[in-house]
Amino acid sequence: MNFKHFISELKRRNVFKVATAYAITGWLIIQIVTSISQPLSLPVWFDAVIIILVLIGFPISLLFAWAFEMTSDGLKKTTKVEVEKSVTKNTGKKLNLVIITTLLLLVAFLLNDKFSTKSIFGEQRIASEMPSIAVLPFADMSPEKDQEYFSDGLSEELLNVLAKVNNLKVAGRTSSFKFKGKNDDLRKIGKELGVNHILEGSVRKSGNTIRITAQLIKVEDGFHIWSETYDEDYTADNLFQIQDDISKKILKELKINLSIKDENAKTHVLTSNTKAYEAYLKGNQLLINRKPKDIEDAILEFKKAIVLDDQFAMAYARLATSYGHLFKYGSIKRGIAFKSMRENIDKALLLNNNLGSAYAALGHYYKDKELIYNEVNFNSYKEAMKKAYELESNNPEIIMWYGNSLDFDTDERIEIYLKALEIDPLAPVILQNLANTYYARKEYKKAEEYAKRNIDINPEYIRTRIFLIEMLTKEPNSKLGEGFIETYKTYKKYPENLDVLNHLTTLSTNLKLFKVAEEMEEIMKRVYPENPSLINIKVNNLMNRQKFDEAFKFIDSFFKKMNLKEGSTQVLSMELAKNQILKQNPEINYNYLKKYHSIFLSDTLTILPDAYEGDLPSIIVALKTAKHSKQTINNLIRIYSLKTEKEYKFNGDITKEKIIVLNRIANIAILKDDAKLYSTVLNEFYFNRKSKSFDQNQVDIDASYDGIRNTKEVKEIHTKIRADIDKMRATAIAYLKDEDVWEKYKE
Repeated sequence: MNFKHFISELKRRNVFKVATAYAITGWLIIQIVTSISQPLSLPVWFDAVIIILVLIGFPISLLFAWAFEMTSDGLKKTTKVEVEKSVTKNTGKKLNLVIITTLLLLVAFLLNDKFSTKSIFGEQRIASEMPSIAVLPFADMSPEKDQEYFSDGLSEELLNVLAKVNNLKVAGRTSSFKFKGKNDDLRKIGKELGVNHILEGSVRKSGNTIRITAQLIKVEDGFHIWSETYDEDYTADNLFQIQDDISKKILKELKINLSIKDENAKTHVLTSNTKAYEAYLKGNQLLINRKPKDIEDAILEFKKAIVLDDQFAMAYARLATSYGHLFKYGSIKRGIAFKSMRENIDKALLLNNNLGSAYAALGHYYKDKELIYNEVNFNSYKEAMKKAYELESNNPEIIMWYGNSLDFDTDERIEIYLKALEIDPLAPVILQNLANTYYARKEYKKAEEYAKRNIDINPEYIRTRIFLIEMLTKEPNSKLGEGFIETYKTYKKYPENLDVLNHLTTLSTNLKLFKVAEEMEEIMKRVYPENPSLINIKVNNLMNRQKFDEAFKFIDSFFKKMNLKEGSTQVLSMELAKNQILKQNPEINYNYLKKYHSIFLSDTLTILPDAYEGDLPSIIVALKTAKHSKQTINNLIRIYSLKTEKEYKFNGDITKEKIIVLNRIANIAILKDDAKLYSTVLNEFYFNRKSKSFDQNQVDIDASYDGIRNTKEVKEIHTKIRADIDKMRATAIAYLKDEDVWEKYKE
């Protein structure tokens, strides 16, 4: 055999080029398949089958290139084609093009894979220099199935211990426990949690012996790195000792197998009472989705834990947090909620003044206890959350709460949320907070993607469903009719969900479907009689029906219940609005200001106290109505205008300034009776920015509009807005008619 001739013939028949093209194309196919198998939830064996098929095809392609040639007359055996009539040169040129193109695609794929940043869901590729692990809930394999609290407690203890290791990433409890009782593929679990190792195990009690089995698995290939079985003598008094011993033994093995070293990784017993610990674990699990009934049950569990062990500091902290959650997401009297929060926070800190969860609860206490913004309490809230974060910087829930205390428009807030999500990638509240923040930053695509991801992972977290509908009804979409339809559909499915009731009320009010809003109020009274959102709903419904006397009597009684003092800024706001809307003697407001807020009657006032910023337009109108000194009024308008100008980012260009600044510019236009500026701002606000919250009732009754209400410009813009609202209202009405419920809602 002439070897040189053989090599020459291989080249002529393009065997080498076929080999090169096949190898590059095959490698590209393998890279693509392995990268999409997890997002598409393909079976574990899928990658292996594709790789085997690619490898098998390689020699077949070479044999095919040697034995056959594609001619103008079709596929023929190479031996049947005369050399001078062969087209292998043309084929070779085509193969060169295939090789170059495929090679460019492969390089692009590899570069993208290497330099791409964290995906929007925070699922980073695991850095090889830092090991990562998820502790799945240990399974109760006992015949009586009566050791669940022990198996959960062991898993929780291991999570707490490992979370203290500085050079180890540990998936959070919410995400890890989501796989409890499931038999999902470990590779899929590992990728969802963003870890490269999984620790799982089981607990089996038989007679006076308890057997704990633990195994460490490598996510990449599913192989066991280490496994061990521990048999311990079982008594009711030594369960925590067993848990502590097993945790230490497993931690020792993990240090060896994962090459981690950290002296902080020590076990810490929260309580010595097994029943108290069981109640504590149940309470934590009940708080995940923020469902009112679950929160109420969690409170009972934490109270049970405290009765069983009155030195259980963490149970006090979690009980305080639960009361705060019930106030926001359920129904509890304000006074009881915040009294209970403070009492349990103080007990927790007395027992352990370095408990991050207690400081987090204290932060919520300061943030939510006041009716309106209070700078002192808000600063206390931020300080408490910062302290909680410093004490428990690896606790994803506390990380998230610390993120909540940061300003919406800061990159640090996003970074903190992503840190929490990296630890706890399936936690519903973290995902929702990211969606909220991206929406506030006008990064609508990211907000929507996080929300949809959350629904896929946590279908029972209804708050995210409503968030997506809110995105439909707010800027940049503002399709109120379509949003009403989607909200009503959700209402039929979840008729007592707080978020659904609130949003449907808002849309009904905007679309002048007042009977729908009133039906939502009746449900709120029955299901959430103490929820703070019911107050606004009731007042708005009364105002929409122009039952002004009744509305103000309700507000007044509420303020008295809250022990708000006469002359406070809250009472000032009510008094100004009440006296103007009810068309009372203008001197009433003037005398009220003279008695409690005489600072505004001075011609020499130069600085506006922050507490009065929101009320200043109403104060100016009250003085104008009372025909007070023009010099004083003009001075107050000047102060308000200067303060507004400090908020300018674009020199007052209404096409660029934030909506909050547009509102202030509109107020200035109203105060100066500038109809042209007011109508221009309103057009920008409503039609260009698509922020379609327009209260016709306020325009009709508020004395602020007296100077411009009947001008041509204002009439035209108000008519245009009403026509748009009527169109969206018709869409909602058509749906209600199709559902055969319009008769009970029509006026």
